[in-house]
Amino acid sequence: MKKERLMTPGPTQVPEESLLTLARQVTHHRTPQFESLFEKTRRATAELLRTEGEVFFITGSGTASMETALMNVVAPGETILVLSSGKFSERWAEMGEVFGAKVVTCAVPWGEPFRPEQVADLLRAHPETAAVFGTLTETSTGVRHPIAELGRAVRENSDALFVVDGISGIGADRFEMDAWSVDLAVIGSQKALMGISGGGFVAVAPRAWEKIEKTPRRGFYFDLLKYRKSAQARTTPFTPAKSILEGLAVNLDAILGEGIENVWRRTALLAEATRAGIDAIGLARTTSSPADSMTAVFFPEEAAFDPKRFMSEIHERFGVKFAAGQGPWKGKIFRMAHFGLIDEFDILGTLGAIELALHFAGRPVEPGKGAAAAQRVFLRESKAFSSEN
Repeated sequence: MKKERLMTPGPTQVPEESLLTLARQVTHHRTPQFESLFEKTRRATAELLRTEGEVFFITGSGTASMETALMNVVAPGETILVLSSGKFSERWAEMGEVFGAKVVTCAVPWGEPFRPEQVADLLRAHPETAAVFGTLTETSTGVRHPIAELGRAVRENSDALFVVDGISGIGADRFEMDAWSVDLAVIGSQKALMGISGGGFVAVAPRAWEKIEKTPRRGFYFDLLKYRKSAQARTTPFTPAKSILEGLAVNLDAILGEGIENVWRRTALLAEATRAGIDAIGLARTTSSPADSMTAVFFPEEAAFDPKRFMSEIHERFGVKFAAGQGPWKGKIFRMAHFGLIDEFDILGTLGAIELALHFAGRPVEPGKGAAAAQRVFLRESKAFSSEN
């Protein structure tokens, strides 16, 4: 029997308490009990996002939440600025074209973050921009973008809305919606929120409602005005994925019980230890601006090394599941998470499995180097904690 170790940056491991909630018999969604659940998760998610805005649960994957955000603030013919840095941020541009927007794409090389001055220059060149679309964590590259600085650049150089895809980062990487001038933010259930796939949230700051109200209605299911009206009655306009929401309520309780600052700190420690281990093994990371939620790593370039053998060995032999590369990095990288339920021993075991899989795939590595480097990070933090207490 092989134990599965899910280390992908979504879906991720789900807490047992949440899984037990999902195993309960289905109950109806038009009840006082659901209204209480609805309000509880809205308040909890707003606290997680650090926003005074309204939060709406969307039954659908993270892409559904992205489409909801875009279609409600962009009218045909309006100009939007898309900050494109990888496979997932490119989706904003693809959506914009479908909905008839004039898409201006600001692209940076994969693995690089955006600079605020790039955004400021483009907004001065395109003062008619209705909205800027960015990404907190670009999952295809492992990059975390400086959303606080980008939000300031948007606010100081335009009247455009700032819309952020936080699907892979919110709940792991620091995110402060109101303080960072973000007008709409989207989340997916299966990432740092530790839920099962198929749900998401769209958060709307007060400033965005005027634009939403003026934008022509071009959708039925994803109309935020419907969601706002139903929210006044503490419910959703359409049948929600209630079981997903029930599981998320358990997870949000755990996250906020620990304290989001503590979650950010813990995730950052796991990220630092992972990067130290990868460096010690001798592999190259994809970016100098890494997310705390995940790490992306280039495969060795030696002719003797077989990336397919590596991915097969690490999963089939050791049960560790990574995400593969996409687009121009397909077959060139692997991607692993360190958020949610993932802990120190998951990281140490995964680094050991990486060393073994590298050996079997044609790249011998001194056993234990990666885990030892990560342990030094954990020991340093443990000593610091002891001295503080």
